[in-house]
Amino acid sequence: MRQFYCTFPIRDTLCPELSWSHYRVLMRINDEQARRFYMEECAKAAWSVRQLERQINTMY
Repeated sequence: MRQFYCTFPIRDTLCPELSWSHYRVLMRINDEQARRFYMEECAKAAWSVRQLERQINTMY
């Protein structure tokens, strides 16, 4: 929970379309711009957690 708060300190920046599992994957991304990109794409395209991990691993 502490890591979540440190990664996403402003609650308004969260996407209600994403689950806790999505955020756990997103927290592993160190680059803030990359994290924001994946978060927006994931919400827009309704990726599952597995799809999100695949996109990150292939550097989509």
